[in-house]
Amino acid sequence: MDFALYRKQLLERREGEIAAAQLVRNFSQWFFDLLRNFVLVGGLKYFYEKSGSLVLFYLHEFALVVIFLYCLSYADQWYLNLFSFLSNRDLAHWLNRTVNLTIAVLLFLLIRWGASIIVAEISHAQV
Repeated sequence: MDFALYRKQLLERREGEIAAAQLVRNFSQWFFDLLRNFVLVGGLKYFYEKSGSLVLFYLHEFALVVIFLYCLSYADQWYLNLFSFLSNRDLAHWLNRTVNLTIAVLLFLLIRWGASIIVAEISHAQV
């Protein structure tokens, strides 16, 4: 028995499953980084509520804006082209822009609402 050949064949990487596993790892890393950041912002809120510190309040507010912009950066990667069938390109452009702006505003409000709820729940869980 050739031990070197056996050792090479002992651990085998399947090429098709590597991409899926990498996608899962990347998503997990992103999710836990985001969760850690929400816990940090919630902790800042908890500490400023307990101490009444103005510095912690502004630090919490700034961190909330940063985490909000981070979430919004993922939502702003798509452009809906609903009116591509129109022959008038200017009208199609402005209609598409209106739809996308409306979606962006709704996502903005949804992310802001969600981030506020998450941070509030985390800060109250500390009590």
